[in-house]
Amino acid sequence: MSQVAYLGPEGTFSGILARQRFGKKADLIASAAIEGVFESVLSGSTPLGLVPVENSSGGTVYDTIDLLIRHAGSIYIVEELALDIRIALLGRKGTPVKTVYSHFTQIKHHAEWLKIHHPEAILVQVASTATASERAAADPKAAALASPGAANIYKLDILATPSDGQEVNVTNFFTIARKPGKTPAADRTALVATLLNQCGSLHKFLGPFARQKVTLTRIVSRPVPGQPQTYVFYIEVEGAESDPGVARALELAKRQAQSISILGTFPLGRRFRS
Repeated sequence: MSQVAYLGPEGTFSGILARQRFGKKADLIASAAIEGVFESVLSGSTPLGLVPVENSSGGTVYDTIDLLIRHAGSIYIVEELALDIRIALLGRKGTPVKTVYSHFTQIKHHAEWLKIHHPEAILVQVASTATASERAAADPKAAALASPGAANIYKLDILATPSDGQEVNVTNFFTIARKPGKTPAADRTALVATLLNQCGSLHKFLGPFARQKVTLTRIVSRPVPGQPQTYVFYIEVEGAESDPGVARALELAKRQAQSISILGTFPLGRRFRS
């Protein structure tokens, strides 16, 4: 039986994806925060963890990126998955909505809809859409932007579906483990690079990838705590670490960096629907 840690509580999109990806017999362990998922994998409590990394409307999930950087060399990405997000406003029929709870990505994505339909409501960001449903269940005048499936779990009514069906709202997730994945076909390689704090260092570092015609698919800069004006970069490139072009680009790029840590070579998995 697979044991997988995910961002809980029950009813989150992480949990929905984990159940679809790993099957009904998987032993899913809910964590209250993304850091808890990492701790579960690092401690060996669960072999795998599932964490969100990017939302098509809300952008990068910086908690995940920061933890990948912090634990580079101890945690590896073994696959990337995608989930089409469906959102509903959950509450109690016939009751005015005074407060709306949700994760920041959903509040951001549906801000205009909320302004039109619930202009007086106070918008409150919480750790997950399931937490939002818990809060709404405990407050008769509150609602939550959450998965339609959470209505049954938390005994709420579906008041509305903000999206008109034409919008595509996708969240990407990483499956993480303590060891690199073993796959014959890899689509991405992720790495963490610490660069010299000098003019042109990023340009010099990226040059080898351009010359080797290696496509960068994701790059995120993060500040180094306690070191003002110093940044570390999370980078993904197209292809496996063993591909000749990628291998040569990494060899040359290392000469322009203080350090490089490989976070894994991994496939892009299936796209699921919530």
